[in-house]
Amino acid sequence: MLRPLLAAVLFSTSIASAQFSTPDAEEAKNIAVERVLADYGAQKYDEALERLMNLKDRHPSDPLILNLMGSVYIKKLNYQKAEKAFRQALDLEPGFFPAAYNLGELLFLQQKYPLARQYYETMRATDHRHELLQFKVALCDIMSGETERATKVMNTIKYPGDSPAWYYAHAALEHKQGNTAKAREYIRGAKFVYGPEKTALFDESFQLIGIETD
Repeated sequence: MLRPLLAAVLFSTSIASAQFSTPDAEEAKNIAVERVLADYGAQKYDEALERLMNLKDRHPSDPLILNLMGSVYIKKLNYQKAEKAFRQALDLEPGFFPAAYNLGELLFLQQKYPLARQYYETMRATDHRHELLQFKVALCDIMSGETERATKVMNTIKYPGDSPAWYYAHAALEHKQGNTAKAREYIRGAKFVYGPEKTALFDESFQLIGIETD
């Protein structure tokens, strides 16, 4: 099941902010978000959006909810509303990584790879060694045919790292060069080492460009 970016991080953010609301209210919100994620995973996007609208009425200043709304709008192919939701989340919490990252994803899924690369590079200015962003920059280069530049970025990814970024970057390059068997070896290695929770986000990036990960 595909989930919006970094669901675990989003929940930790929500829990960390519990001091600003009652435990009962926070628990109710978390239950409602779980239902949104269930609808999202079942591709029931209208139902998920309706739940999010109700949540937004009760929690108008929660960037988590706005980020989820943007993620649902992406699935509904309403990129204008998705961008608006992500930017509203960032207005409420500047630097909120999930919403910032998802703005780059909007460019990526529209195959605007040079613009997406520039955006991810801007994000890297504050965390140059962020493995997910390194992977996305390399992936944009690969999709743009800039394999030499992609290789330079890949060489900066830590191995072994905290994420499967190194494996997936190499898998993407091998796939681009027609070495599908080798690409699958890298994907299998990543799943063996890191497990499905840590590879899910990278799998979603691959699905956007037509690389099978199962």
